[in-house]
Amino acid sequence: MRRFLSLSLALWLMWAWADAPAWISRAETITPTDLRAHLEFIASDELEGRDTPSRGLELAGMYIVSHLQRWGVKPAGENGTYYQTLRFRTDAINPAETRIRIGGQSFEYGVGFVARPVALNATAPLVYVGNGWSNPDKGIDPYAGLEVQGKVLVVQAGYPKEVIEQGLDAAQTAGWRSPEQNAEEKGALAILRIDPSDMERIERIARAWSQRRTLEGLDRASRVPVIVASAPMLDALFAGERVSAAELIRRANDNDPAPSFALSPNKQMSITLSVQTRTETARSVIGVVEGSDPVLKREYVSIGAHLDHVGVAARGEDRIFNGADDNGSGSVALLEIAEAFATGPRPKRSILLLWYAGEERGLLGSRLFVERPTVPLENIVVNLNMDMVGRSKHAGDTNPRNRDLSGPNEVYVIGPNVASPDIGAVLKRVNDQYLRMELNPMYDSLSHPEQLFFRSDHYSFVSKGIPAVFFFSGLHADYHQVTDSVEKIDFEKMARVARTVFGLAWELADAPERPARVNLEALRRR
Repeated sequence: MRRFLSLSLALWLMWAWADAPAWISRAETITPTDLRAHLEFIASDELEGRDTPSRGLELAGMYIVSHLQRWGVKPAGENGTYYQTLRFRTDAINPAETRIRIGGQSFEYGVGFVARPVALNATAPLVYVGNGWSNPDKGIDPYAGLEVQGKVLVVQAGYPKEVIEQGLDAAQTAGWRSPEQNAEEKGALAILRIDPSDMERIERIARAWSQRRTLEGLDRASRVPVIVASAPMLDALFAGERVSAAELIRRANDNDPAPSFALSPNKQMSITLSVQTRTETARSVIGVVEGSDPVLKREYVSIGAHLDHVGVAARGEDRIFNGADDNGSGSVALLEIAEAFATGPRPKRSILLLWYAGEERGLLGSRLFVERPTVPLENIVVNLNMDMVGRSKHAGDTNPRNRDLSGPNEVYVIGPNVASPDIGAVLKRVNDQYLRMELNPMYDSLSHPEQLFFRSDHYSFVSKGIPAVFFFSGLHADYHQVTDSVEKIDFEKMARVARTVFGLAWELADAPERPARVNLEALRRR
């Protein structure tokens, strides 16, 4: 009976897929078992959190390359290699020599505050300027009537409602100026930020805040340090002031700035930020599976995922940020997609495979690639991005930080509504033909508070007019925590996402026409 049922099932599947696209059989080679095998290495303690740069990230890249070589994927990096090298300046806080004093109280780095690594040794008064955003064209100026040169700006986290609704790029085009821009233009010494979210985890984020990397030839290092204060530091600052620390924290939580004011003239902050500078390198991995058409193979469907994570915590029993979901999941999904393309029939266009370094440090690898592409940028027809595609919300999970995790057959898709409707139409067809996942558009908006459209590597391509789609399973309680580990990954779901991305890439690579490019001017006006 069991043999009969198995035969019946096989015959039914053959009938059901008789008219299905040919790529489905290749998609089925992407398996939960293989994904797990890759991820158990990529997210292992031995890779020490894959920071940019680090020994662990280099080993992860070598692991990817060893598989690409075995499958016959061609190198597409610099100088005939699989690599593109990022060269950057790293500024790092020296915690032992970094202090802030207010009156008779002294605060240590990583306990009383964290700061971006910009060297400073000064004593200065302070002014509170709400969220610090201005727009002269609209008459919005929280700095009006205040002398801020040579002072510390106290700003609360958050964006004006219009900036959230427009998105950061469009807001800047519409005349909005950020606190950092205002601080530099007006000669402020530093920014002290009231951020209730970061305030609760000062010790946990100290290491991530303590280093700043600027990419050679692309970035300009900020001249104004940004400091996040702990609750005790805010209490010391606002004792006896017209608005209390508790009131300002409440307002920051509600995104409701208080009117600007100067703190008492005798309230001074003495800041010593000691910074060490070094030059370092890291490497992205780039390969190509050549297309089958003698003309269209000169064009590329690019698929990317960032390989890096955030390294090792400064203290704690478990110090390694394994980054199983962020973004081990996307990296190994891309590796399985690479094997499926490389070891079977090929679509007409070539498939460009990108494992970026430095996403966690400001989209460094993807930004470098679009500025110094190793294939002609005008020949890249689309970018598909996978960043955190391995988690599912379990039934009965009441943790508020898992509220927006997607379900086992659900994935967030970001890009079609905002800038890439042509890809959205192809994705719908692929999904309807195959796995019928729930494609959730919740984050596919310029006005969503999380602003995820701007926060992963696909955006580097969008900024050059290349249409892109970002697949994402949702934020969760283990995001950027040492608890982001392999045993929490839903490999069945990962396989479904990877198979869907494979099908989408195949259809785009085989299509007679390219998707429409992003209208950047229209995007900025939205």
